[in-house]
Amino acid sequence: MKLLFIHADRMTYEIRSATKAAEELEDSAKRYSSDDILVCFTSVEKDDFSKGDALVRKAAEEVHSVAEAVGADRILIYPYAHLSSNLASPKDAVRVLDAFHKAVSEEHRADRAPFGWYKAFTITCKGHPLSELSRSVDIEKTETRKKGEDRYFILLRNGERARPEKYLTDNRCFMAMVRKEALREQVGSSSAPEYLKLCKKFGIEWEKMSDAGHEVYHPNAALMFDLSMDYARQVISGLGLSVFSVKGTNMFSLDEPAVREHAELFGDRLYTLESDSRQYVLRYAACHQQFSMMSRWNISYRQMPLAAFEIADAYRYEQSGETMLLFRLRRLNMPDLHVLCRDMTEAYEWFRKIHDRIYAEIERIGTDYEMLVNVSSEKAFEENREFILSLIKEKGKDCLVHIYPEGSNFYWTVNIEYHLLDQMGRAREIGTVQIDTGNAKRFNITYADSEGRKNYPIILHTAIVGTIERFMYAMFDQAIRRAAESGKPGYLPFWFTPEQFRLLPISEKHSARAAEIAKLLNSSGFRAGVDDRELTISKKVREAKQDWVSFVIVVGDRELSSDKLNVYDRELDVNRDLTLPALLSEAERRSSEYPKRQLYLPVELSRRVDFST
Repeated sequence: MKLLFIHADRMTYEIRSATKAAEELEDSAKRYSSDDILVCFTSVEKDDFSKGDALVRKAAEEVHSVAEAVGADRILIYPYAHLSSNLASPKDAVRVLDAFHKAVSEEHRADRAPFGWYKAFTITCKGHPLSELSRSVDIEKTETRKKGEDRYFILLRNGERARPEKYLTDNRCFMAMVRKEALREQVGSSSAPEYLKLCKKFGIEWEKMSDAGHEVYHPNAALMFDLSMDYARQVISGLGLSVFSVKGTNMFSLDEPAVREHAELFGDRLYTLESDSRQYVLRYAACHQQFSMMSRWNISYRQMPLAAFEIADAYRYEQSGETMLLFRLRRLNMPDLHVLCRDMTEAYEWFRKIHDRIYAEIERIGTDYEMLVNVSSEKAFEENREFILSLIKEKGKDCLVHIYPEGSNFYWTVNIEYHLLDQMGRAREIGTVQIDTGNAKRFNITYADSEGRKNYPIILHTAIVGTIERFMYAMFDQAIRRAAESGKPGYLPFWFTPEQFRLLPISEKHSARAAEIAKLLNSSGFRAGVDDRELTISKKVREAKQDWVSFVIVVGDRELSSDKLNVYDRELDVNRDLTLPALLSEAERRSSEYPKRQLYLPVELSRRVDFST
């Protein structure tokens, strides 16, 4: 806050016109005059409002000190934007000015000139040595967390605790997680991850004309991205909940107390922007939008549990040197589900169902998870201890527990991160679920109980398959791991492969038959391309395998006269003779229960452009 003091024989002003941010004003307040007055020209700066009462009190003390020094009893607080180029939003400025006026009035007769009005003023300065003074008032922003140490221990299945540095197991993923999270050790290979080759192959790269950490997806990658979104929606719809799908904006005003409080609890990775002299935060999950909507819903206990769902573009200001394709981004896409539960008993029930589904989904990819259980305090751990213990007993796994410093004022109590072991030997978080006990009240989300009374629900937050990008990361990484462990060519699940079939006509006379088969496959809901280029068949086969096509079909003379097809099956790494009905049946089996989309490219390879970077 910037202050300029003028000890004046006389101060007058008259309102002339309003700005867009003008306060409401009665006619009697449009003119002002006073003799023998200390005028305090005041600029409220960004972040002054968030510093709260401590800053206001310190500024008031400056006023009291100057007033005593010059012998002034009457004070005028005069909003004056020209003292700073780092101004607060109008809404924040008015809040601070009101609090400042109130604090000064405790010891002096104090008036406040209206904010947001153009005023013509005259001032006659007394001219003594102390009649013109300036002050800059600031304090250190109050820390969200109280000071203390993060504590880690291993919760064993028998309920006992073990020290991380003493714990040993042959579970590579668990040990990698313990070493990284609890012992702060560098874990895994430092060479370039192999999955980046698949990013390049399918067309995922950084957008060079944007901020750091923003990805671009060429057609095959865009298809995989959209299939992942479809699958995330499919998983949510299969939970058995009443799910309300919504859409909303990605920027929220920090003038809103609930948004500001939530943002301050989130930490130091906020992505902010300014518009029309107001400061906004770009959402880091779907919380703001869903909570804002839910606060306007009329919800009965009979309708619960219920959930809101959106695949939300989210923004986290990661360090530019730490960004990593598909894994650590500044712009990501979160399939964010918030489940409203009547009480903790219901929250535990649905937490367990979500927990089980998170494990089921990673098992479908072909790997497993280890649990990092974050708890907001020792008290929260003891309150939830038996529930946490029941989860690890069911899985037959110990877990790593992280207890945050005592006094941390988080909105959640228990948050589980689910880590897999990647191809580089590192533990990587993908799925997550947490219990939120604070945001219903913060955002005024209520439901009516059987007697019509308003209650605040418990909220579960979850991204069952992780962010869309991390889900794709897991798919790529596991494909690389499978290849390394089996010694066979890597493959992606059939439903997720951008080009599921490629027909390779040996010569021009076979092109019509290849096109006919491709048309049938595409009309059946699959993705089939035709390599109609004038290349040798060996080169066509080689490129199809390089492109990780699931089924490569050579069309020659035999295919013109027989119902048998010569098919290379990438998943099995074998050549097979299959009839077209048998091939369709195999494709249906492999894609059953998964989403389908058409090619994002022309069917004919001769019409495709080169996307290599």
